[in-house]
Amino acid sequence: MTNARGPGSETLEETTGSDACVCSIGNTVEHYVTGILGLVATLVVGVQAYPWFQSVAGTTTYLGSTWLVFSFATIWLVCWIALELAWEWRAGRIHLL
Repeated sequence: MTNARGPGSETLEETTGSDACVCSIGNTVEHYVTGILGLVATLVVGVQAYPWFQSVAGTTTYLGSTWLVFSFATIWLVCWIALELAWEWRAGRIHLL
């Protein structure tokens, strides 16, 4: 247990235990590698699905480019999170079930 002084001289208590749900990232290199792999997966999926994205984006005149950027950013984040979870699970740092 760690005591810290908060604003207005109030004491904040922080507990650390083995039951904590928050998992820290083991290594920043692993985090960057999963981000880059997520970007590569996004590019592969994006090249395959680009005609569909373009046809959906073509239906709106003003928001077409916003739709494309939002779609690719969403795919990248989903791939990154999935790869991060798979890496951490494989390393034995998190237990999914």
